[in-house]
Amino acid sequence: MGNRVIANKYQQLRNAALAQTQDEFELLEPDFVGHVDLTEITEDALLSQGEWVIPVNRQIGWDWRIVRNQYRRDHMARLELAVWHDDQLCGLMLGKASEGKLVVKINYVQGGEIDNPMKGFVVPIASRCAELFAVAIEADWVGIQDPIDEDDLINYYRELGFDERDPFDPRNNALFKRVVVDGD
Repeated sequence: MGNRVIANKYQQLRNAALAQTQDEFELLEPDFVGHVDLTEITEDALLSQGEWVIPVNRQIGWDWRIVRNQYRRDHMARLELAVWHDDQLCGLMLGKASEGKLVVKINYVQGGEIDNPMKGFVVPIASRCAELFAVAIEADWVGIQDPIDEDDLINYYRELGFDERDPFDPRNNALFKRVVVDGD
């Protein structure tokens, strides 16, 4: 299979994961129907993220444009997510499958401004999107790479099911959860 065919396959899987995540979210949160849009990280998303006013204690150490471009260049089996509420960008996530397709990791995730209408939903949406992508590529695990070491945040990740250390490399700073396929 040529690279273009493989890239198209992963594009279809990403699109399907985004669409299914959005459908599931709207079923769980009907007040958001017609207001939420889950997309890849587009130029509009990058421009909107650049306008966020983020308190110093919530600032991140990466440039979304650089990281997005690097992932697009280097990782066909990647996952991109921009969480929109109407025309407001509320969160971003980048992840990728491991080399052996055993794990889909959330490598970068950031919620928008403090008063955004999707506050509290960005990480669960990112997690579900990663789970669906993992199911599509037959990965057994989803991980959050280098979670911020704050007790409240770690407990929040654990509540979302990320309660295991890296089963493949105990030195790796990541939290994992096993992917459960309906019917298991």
